[in-house]
Amino acid sequence: MSDYYHDDPVEFSEPKSKKFPGFVAFLLFIFAGGSFLQTTLAANITLNSGPIEFGQGASIVTACSEGSALTVTPQSEFRNASGAGAYYVKSITVSGIPSSCDGKDFDISLYDNVSNSDALPIFDTSKRVVTVYNNAGTFQQGFQGTGSTVSSSSGAFTVTFTSPLALSSDAMKVTLQSIEHRGWAQVAISSGFDYNCTLLNSSAVKCWGANDFGNLGDGTTTQRLTPTTVSGLSSGVSAIAVGNRHACAVLDSGAVRCWGTNDFGQTGKGVKGGNQATPVDVAGLSNVSAMSVGAHFSCALLRSGAVKCWGRGTMLGQGSSTDRLSPVDVSGLSSGVIAIASGNYHTCAVLNTGAVRCWGDDGRGAVGNGGGGSNPGTITGLGASAIGITGGDRHTCALLSTGAVKCWGWNDLGQIGVTPVGDNSNPQTVSGISTAVALSAGGQTSCALLSSGEVNCWGAGANGQRGNGTTTDSHIPVTVSGMSSATAISNGYNHACALLSSGAAKCWGSNGNGRLGDGTTNNSLTPVSVTGIP
Repeated sequence: MSDYYHDDPVEFSEPKSKKFPGFVAFLLFIFAGGSFLQTTLAANITLNSGPIEFGQGASIVTACSEGSALTVTPQSEFRNASGAGAYYVKSITVSGIPSSCDGKDFDISLYDNVSNSDALPIFDTSKRVVTVYNNAGTFQQGFQGTGSTVSSSSGAFTVTFTSPLALSSDAMKVTLQSIEHRGWAQVAISSGFDYNCTLLNSSAVKCWGANDFGNLGDGTTTQRLTPTTVSGLSSGVSAIAVGNRHACAVLDSGAVRCWGTNDFGQTGKGVKGGNQATPVDVAGLSNVSAMSVGAHFSCALLRSGAVKCWGRGTMLGQGSSTDRLSPVDVSGLSSGVIAIASGNYHTCAVLNTGAVRCWGDDGRGAVGNGGGGSNPGTITGLGASAIGITGGDRHTCALLSTGAVKCWGWNDLGQIGVTPVGDNSNPQTVSGISTAVALSAGGQTSCALLSSGEVNCWGAGANGQRGNGTTTDSHIPVTVSGMSSATAISNGYNHACALLSSGAAKCWGSNGNGRLGDGTTNNSLTPVSVTGIP
């Protein structure tokens, strides 16, 4: 499942009289793994009737701060090396951080204009994001932090760049994102029909499993029993999304590259047909935050909160059935979207209001009771605000703000969490789940990551994909064996994977084509370690 949360930025232009780069700030709050909360900036942030400058602080209220104001203070220095002077970002301090933000990562980026375009490279050769981890009030270097140091004090941290880069243009704003903590070794995992990909701390992407359509992106069609690096994606990736037979990666720049099967133009290369064994740029697409991909289509969530899709026309939410070789707007979703997730043939979006809208093929009720089809329809009966979403083969599950889970659609094996007596387009409560923080739906199985780090799964179990050592199907959630420190989960068609806080990855279920990544093709009813991760 792909997920992302953002707020509309508070932006300012720099007065021409300024002699050095200025900053403005806005806050975003992301709750990774399918959980999302909204924060709103109530007023413009100004200092001295102008933009925030180096050395000045902006007081900002964030969602995790529960009404308390944080202060963001950037520091710069001018270096005149060999007659070629340039400004560098020396450090950034964030203070006034309350205990309610414990356990979060803080991501910081800089931009050079008032639209959300590409972030500026600021340190360590080409990095555009620096992360600081709030470990129960002690702040430390986080994901992709090499090239920076962190000093911690009570409710505050300063991140100092040990290898800063000369700013290529005036910095006009700084973004501070508060997100759920990501493990040091991997920050994302995503599963397709019979393969998986993970995003490493190095910003590289590795994939393993079936490769008949070039969907591992390594330039071959050879299956891999252990992870292999995707060609051209050894660094600079910020998010990944894996579909049935193709996958996509969001670059730090906001651009997107896709690879794998291309029968409906879903890789975005501009033509239909053939397979794409290495990543190709999606033309006409920028400022992307996250991706979600299905069987024959791809969708992108932009920083503006808009959604664009391409590929098979009946699944794009565009109001028509015309196939698209380049991204088109999803009807009625030009802003306000905080998360997207795709099943094989449909997609759903979570809005900043807590509503859910779905579109695409409504076979077995996957699009829900809102109508859907060629235009997004609103799901009714959730009972609480949605903060996350996931799509399976022909079913959908929503994570609610209460920690509960509701699912709808195909239910032949109990994958929507109720007795399998037929499909249901109305949201059904999954019993026994009240502390979920992330969801993932697969072929006919669904899983929830709990706040305890445990994973519960329900639905199909014939291949061991419920992970509890049995091969039975059940609509009642069971705990995955030996799993107590998971940080992310992902379901394929009849297997599942999880990332652990230690940086390890584990998978369970069917191991055809080596999709469990342990170097064998032996099925496993309980989790096995993925070789070489970390």
